[in-house]
This record gives sequence, structure tokens and C-alpha cells, in this order.
Amino acid sequence: MTESQRPQESTFLESCGVADLITTCYGGRNRKIGFALATSDKPVSTLETELLGGQSAQGVLTAREVFIMLNERGVTGDFPIFTVVHRICQRQEKPANFIECIRNHPAHVCNVRYSGIN
Repeated sequence: MTESQRPQESTFLESCGVADLITTCYGGRNRKIGFALATSDKPVSTLETELLGGQSAQGVLTAREVFIMLNERGVTGDFPIFTVVHRICQRQEKPANFIECIRNHPAHVCNVRYSGIN
């Protein structure tokens, strides 16, 4: 991606940027690949060949681009959902661990003394 092609960071933080990301992830090809990622140990490239006739799943590419942008800015820790989705797509994290990755993120860990949960 060249410098002129790079999106403005604010686009990802605006509702339209998040909406575009969500829409991309819910599309037909992305849903197929997402389901296959969760139920198979095969690499994304194999799944794309088998399920999409070699077409790419845009959500996997989008997750990578978002992660690269966040990583370049040193803020992956501030965006745990984007980070874990990328890690799942790269087979660096098991899909079954998604909720735990989010739940255990410092931004989501509640202090039981104040939360009212015993």
C-alpha cells in the first residue's frame, strides 16, 4: 500500500469506518471463511481454494490491514477485538479463545470490589 492509498486513521474510528468493517465481515464469502476458520484447522489459503474457488475473503485482508495500521501506531493493545480477529485469521490464536482474549483484556477486566459481582 502506498502512502497515497493509506486511509486516514480517523476513518476507522468513525461509525462509517466501523460499519464498513462489519459489513465486510458479514458478507457471503467472509461468513463462509469465518465459519470455516472456527471449525477447521486448515490455513486460510486452503479454505479460500476449497470454498471460494480461489477468490479471497476480503475480511481476512481487511483484518490484516487494520492490524498493520494499529501495529504501526503502537496501539494494538487499545483494540483487542481487531487484534484477536487478525491473530485468528493468521492461525496465531484459536477461535475458541476469542471471548477469553477479550474478557481478559485490561480494558474489560472489572474490579469485583466495585462491580458488585461476588
